[in-house]
Amino acid sequence: MTSDCPAEAADYRLFFLDYQGRIKKSKALECDNDDAAVERARGLADGRTLELYDGCRLVLRLLRAEQVG
Repeated sequence: MTSDCPAEAADYRLFFLDYQGRIKKSKALECDNDDAAVERARGLADGRTLELYDGCRLVLRLLRAEQVG
């Protein structure tokens, strides 16, 4: 089975989502690896729902504070 995601250099993008799960804005992140990208995304979350992608691969999904437990 082949993937539609290219296996090239990391291309991280952070998507900030609204209450309906729609993209409000996005931000490109220049990071060397998943760990660095996740750390940076967590620092930018500020209680908001966000998704971090490397190309088309979902790396992290964070829910806004009031959606968690």
